[in-house]
Amino acid sequence: MRVYVEADKARLRLTVRDNGVGGAYREGGSGLLGLQDRVEALDGTFKVLSPPGRGTLHAEIPYDTDPPG
Repeated sequence: MRVYVEADKARLRLTVRDNGVGGAYREGGSGLLGLQDRVEALDGTFKVLSPPGRGTLHAEIPYDTDPPG
């Protein structure tokens, strides 16, 4: 498994790749649906790409580097 994290002044990008069996999907009580819900609650995006023999999750989450205070 490989985990990649990048950030700039406005977004956090997270990618997780593995060489598992593939076929992951968000529906059907999957924990992936919970992850998607959490990312989208932060106005982010969540993608699952899981062809046979590998898989990739990708999330992008916006954030404010200058919060009100």
